Amino acid sequence: MSVLKNLRNLSEMEFYKQAIEIRKSITTWLLKDFGYKRNPKSVKQVLKHIEEEDQKTITSIYEKYGYNPNKAFQSEYPEWFVNFEREVIAEILQELVANITSANSIFAVRDFEYDLRRSYQDKAIICCFKLYQELQYIISLFGTDLNRFIPMLDTVEREVELLKGWRRADNKARKQTEGTKKQS
Repeated sequence: MSVLKNLRNLSEMEFYKQAIEIRKSITTWLLKDFGYKRNPKSVKQVLKHIEEEDQKTITSIYEKYGYNPNKAFQSEYPEWFVNFEREVIAEILQELVANITSANSIFAVRDFEYDLRRSYQDKAIICCFKLYQELQYIISLFGTDLNRFIPMLDTVEREVELLKGWRRADNKARKQTEGTKKQS
């Protein structure tokens, strides 16, 4: 017999599953240049109020150096900037999953193990906040529809809550372990 979805408990590794899902969905978004359409613009579109003689001069300069002036202006944001931001976000995503994996790989029994595990958990939470901030920056910069990205931001907030819940569970286990040691 199955249990209704709203009555089920979270799985023990929900924080990990959520992090992987965030990484997949944001990576897809990165591959699409943040959902920003790069519209090629010609010199005439970009510099429409320039006299025809000046336009011919600009065209001749581009042709002299082997460039096509109609392809010179690709978008409002240069390719290097889009690539830079893509790398920043990809690195944060990689760091988030690495910290979660590192923390989960530590079987905490002694105090220093609990401390090390908590350190990785804290770093994972920090990654979530860095990711949230970077996403907000990109969304505001590219002027995209915020309603489209609210679910993405909500999943990052949800991940923070899951990680904090995991950390609280570890604190409980640590106190139980300490209580057992004192009774012995």
